[in-house]
Amino acid sequence: MLPEELINLTPRLLAAIVVGYLLGSIPFAYLVARLKGVDIFATGSRRAGTANVFWHVGRYRGMLVFAGDVIKGSAAVVVAWMLGVPELMGVLAGSAAIAGHWKSIFTGFKGGDGMVVLVGVTVAYLSWFMLVGIAAGMVAVILFRRSPFRSSLGIIWSFASLLAFNTLYGADWAVMLSLTALALVVITHNILTHADHRPDTVLAIIDDDLLMDATPDILNEVARLNEDQILNQIIPPDEKSGDAVC
Repeated sequence: MLPEELINLTPRLLAAIVVGYLLGSIPFAYLVARLKGVDIFATGSRRAGTANVFWHVGRYRGMLVFAGDVIKGSAAVVVAWMLGVPELMGVLAGSAAIAGHWKSIFTGFKGGDGMVVLVGVTVAYLSWFMLVGIAAGMVAVILFRRSPFRSSLGIIWSFASLLAFNTLYGADWAVMLSLTALALVVITHNILTHADHRPDTVLAIIDDDLLMDATPDILNEVARLNEDQILNQIIPPDEKSGDAVC
């Protein structure tokens, strides 16, 4: 690219990055959870993302957040193209959208892991095998749903499939490698910041409904015990008789 072309491109590229960040900052997870009276930053993994809403707020609401996050990732790339940014550089606008999702200006610079926004950026470079790769990633998320790294595993599976198909069908390697590099950044970010929600993962394995159902029975049983019965639970009758003989 000639210096003059680069100079002319810079304002458009900067505008695309700013728009991408603002689009990525739209906190769909926070808004959807808030409509149900839930603070997503105090629930589950404490992240404003699709997975946290899906598992801790509601399946339907989680799907709404998934759609919103995909759209904002794709929209960031499409807007960049509309501003005259070259196709490959649209990945920079998509990267800005992911950064906005990580650190949203609308939620005090808190956000989610950016996995679904990455899916949206990938969808913008639409081809049939990219859809297959995304579907493979979703299957992996379902299979590893009990793992705290289910989203990262889904992205790894998805991009491994994409690279395989890209090798077979010879699509644009520049785009594919750029998206793969972006995916590696997102996965690394997720792993490095994952310690914040490990305790919630352990608690999520426990069935809250079972605990709630069992609690009244336990309380009623305790209420029916009198003082002698409580003492018998603590000191067996044989031990008390032995003490009396002594």
